[in-house]
Amino acid sequence: MVLLAKADETILEHTENALKVFKGIREAYPTVPEICGVKNFWEILFYSLFFHDFGKGAIGFQNFLKSGDKWNYRHEILSAGFVSSLDYCDKYYLDAIGLAIITHHKDILELREKFQTHTSPGKERYENKLKELEPMFDELNSYFNKIPEFSKTYLGYRLNNFRLLDSIEALNDVYKTIVLPYYYEGEEGVKTALHGKFGIFLKGFLNACDHLASASKYEILTAIENMREVYSFRDLRYTQEKALRTKGDAFLTAPTGSGKTEAALFWSGANQNVRKSRRVFYLLPYTASINAMYNRLQRDFKNEELVGVLHGKANYFLYKSFSEDDYTLARDKAKKISDLTKKIYRPYKILTPFQILKSFFGMRGFEQQLSEMTNGLFILDEIHAYDAHTTALILEMLKILKKEYCANIFIMSATLPEFIKDLFSENLDINLKISMEKEKLKDFTRHRVEILPGAIIDNDNLELIKADLDAKKKVLVVCNTVSRAQEVFKELCPLVPKSALLHGKFILRDREKIEQKLNDLYLLVGTQAIEVSLDIDYDVLYTEPAPIDALIQRFGRVNRKGWVIQRISPVYVFSDGSKNDRYIYNEALVRRTLENLATVNLLEEDIIQNLVDDIYKNGYTGKDKEDFDLVQKQFKHFYDRNVPFVNNSSGEEEFYSLYKAYEVIPLQYKLEYLREIECDRYLEAISYFTSLSVGQYKKLERENKTERENGTSFIDAPYDKTFGLFLHEENSSII
Repeated sequence: MVLLAKADETILEHTENALKVFKGIREAYPTVPEICGVKNFWEILFYSLFFHDFGKGAIGFQNFLKSGDKWNYRHEILSAGFVSSLDYCDKYYLDAIGLAIITHHKDILELREKFQTHTSPGKERYENKLKELEPMFDELNSYFNKIPEFSKTYLGYRLNNFRLLDSIEALNDVYKTIVLPYYYEGEEGVKTALHGKFGIFLKGFLNACDHLASASKYEILTAIENMREVYSFRDLRYTQEKALRTKGDAFLTAPTGSGKTEAALFWSGANQNVRKSRRVFYLLPYTASINAMYNRLQRDFKNEELVGVLHGKANYFLYKSFSEDDYTLARDKAKKISDLTKKIYRPYKILTPFQILKSFFGMRGFEQQLSEMTNGLFILDEIHAYDAHTTALILEMLKILKKEYCANIFIMSATLPEFIKDLFSENLDINLKISMEKEKLKDFTRHRVEILPGAIIDNDNLELIKADLDAKKKVLVVCNTVSRAQEVFKELCPLVPKSALLHGKFILRDREKIEQKLNDLYLLVGTQAIEVSLDIDYDVLYTEPAPIDALIQRFGRVNRKGWVIQRISPVYVFSDGSKNDRYIYNEALVRRTLENLATVNLLEEDIIQNLVDDIYKNGYTGKDKEDFDLVQKQFKHFYDRNVPFVNNSSGEEEFYSLYKAYEVIPLQYKLEYLREIECDRYLEAISYFTSLSVGQYKKLERENKTERENGTSFIDAPYDKTFGLFLHEENSSII
């Protein structure tokens, strides 16, 4: 009798397909046995995969596949019992195989809640389901003949340390004999290697093989053979040449537009292994910059399978890229691409640090994430953009990845204070700092800085901006808060037919429309949202005061290629901001920035690092230092609580609290949103969301201006497609 694993695939077929993936992973991660301290790790994983679906031979499961009648049991509980057929002197290996199999769909906590086998009625239920294997037992026993053949093909050597079982009575009750002792050991603080990296890799790679086989992907893709063939520039900049030859960790400091991305990718190529199987993780702070980088690398690599994108709204972003298709087709394409990216498949992933941080808080699937990141190559771009709290999270995460998972790290920025470099250098042992030669750096000079007295909203200052608009210049105006940006745009937009306002308080669909026309404007008024890798180029900038690193990013949106045509453009910084700026920026840093820039006229590129270092000479201070120190003190504790085969529900709550934001929908769109939900158009429904800080949401809540329905928050606040959401108080750094 042919036993099925799925409606269109037999148990043997699925097992062999999973082992095909296993072979690719084994070759891609050759150092895993050494890292986890288990010499025969791959043999243990082989057996875990070979038996992982044997429980599907039960009559009830086979009937479910053929007729659709619910079985209401877990096949993996029965599958795990076949560990009894293996001959290992060390029971520890049998425990590992049994534990990996029984938890490959449901974690230990869910098994304890719903499927325990050691007391009534769970015990009787287990015994009844076990009997359903009896009619199929001879067929399942016959599969054992495949072990020598499969092991030779996919493991590399022949296994014979198994025996046929006489009856179902010989099957071990793995929940009672393995799961419970493992769980209680963890609760009592008794940790074995199975509670550490051995268990993480075993669970992570088993799931990876199973999931990829189910997705009909029987190999994992390798990285680009020669990155120089992708970026075949006749001449390389010094920083690119240096990165191309750098083995190991490094910092890169170079101006915007000087080829940092290519340098980072050259570094990733230089640090690949022989098989080109080290996974590359390109971290960026914001969704807009991630989407832009994903589109760019898709074009550059000319192979859409190689690059994946991961962030909170990745499915929506992918779905919108298939806008020529009908909803269902576009949704299914987006889901398929996103699901594969979450697996160990694509060699390049563009993502936020938060996507990686999930695994350090024990969230579902963390074992597969950490397994994939083993021996990974991590590129951190725009590292300046993170606050002290997030910088500390990233630093602590990288410490673990480097020390325990053999990762390599490449950190880059146009403006990175020396004290942050020192923090990373000391904690991560990064000694190489790559930067452009001083004379070459001076060639990138593009801006003349002038400090203007007063606030941007003062009449005299608005007249200066209006004069540049009258002169047909492309004018960029950057404010620190949404409310101030709305106020300024209201004054200026009637003067210019092609103008737009950009900030973080637009619903997703409106922000997309604005971003699509940014290069066809004569006036753009925005907040910090314009700092984040938007490909824009304006003639002149007027900006509210901010710390030096934020201002440098704003300056970079003006005269982007000025060095090519030897042009210098003006950037104006007002001396006064608004009263709510104190919620966003450290006032002392802003003051020191203004004092330093007041001594500068031509902002030569080679003096910027000195300016940054002088302004940040005291490092983190006040609340920033408190936040940084608290994370450093607590992070390892959070990570050490994680135990493989157990999902950490409290860790999930702690992780999502890091976002410090609420996803909300303006009340005026409630009916449209609910209509999309009713029609199962969930990705279209996402387009009505925007973000609020915790403080902003709580204020509206106190004013009885919030509603919740089926887990969705609606807010009663004015909203306009041109101006975005109107709030009385900013109190936020959400951009």
